[in-house]
Amino acid sequence: MITKGYDFPNVTLVGIVAADLSLGFPDFRAGERTFQILAQAAGRTGRGEQGGAVIVQTFNPDHYAIATAKDHDYESFFQREIDLRKQLRYPPFSHLACIRFQGNSKGATERATHLVSQELMEILGKWRKGGDEVQVLGPAESPLSRLKGKYRWQILIKSKAPGLRNHLLKGIERSSKSILRSTGVSMMIDVDPYHMM
Repeated sequence: MITKGYDFPNVTLVGIVAADLSLGFPDFRAGERTFQILAQAAGRTGRGEQGGAVIVQTFNPDHYAIATAKDHDYESFFQREIDLRKQLRYPPFSHLACIRFQGNSKGATERATHLVSQELMEILGKWRKGGDEVQVLGPAESPLSRLKGKYRWQILIKSKAPGLRNHLLKGIERSSKSILRSTGVSMMIDVDPYHMM
């Protein structure tokens, strides 16, 4: 409720329990989301004449997202975050796509994902600069490996140029139809995914 942005004028104390929990999410935006939540929660206290305080419970007090949020130091947070993303080739230094698979059978979903992954690598192998320009991560089980009774796997694609990524996705979309036919596994492509879960 507090982080939604509502103005509660008599809030003088905010306690944040397990503030570092979101840092463990398998998502390159985990630090950004942690900083954002902490900054929003801290901004809700002390808006009136009484002042306010924020108590943060964490196992990682030295993590840059928590330390910079504590100091309301957006510039330092941004610099650390952007340097990390540059080193790891995450946006804005690359363009992502997440290919997600889901099916009723764990084995069939895993097999289909591996077959599509092999097809991806074959397509890339035919490109002269494919390995340098495009990186394929996975296949791997999705962080939420089972949702609503469906088993989930995924492949992450990082590309320096959006055109290359899109060309690869069109190719795999065409060839995956024959791979996935009669497997009971569906495929969804999420371009520039906001959530990695």
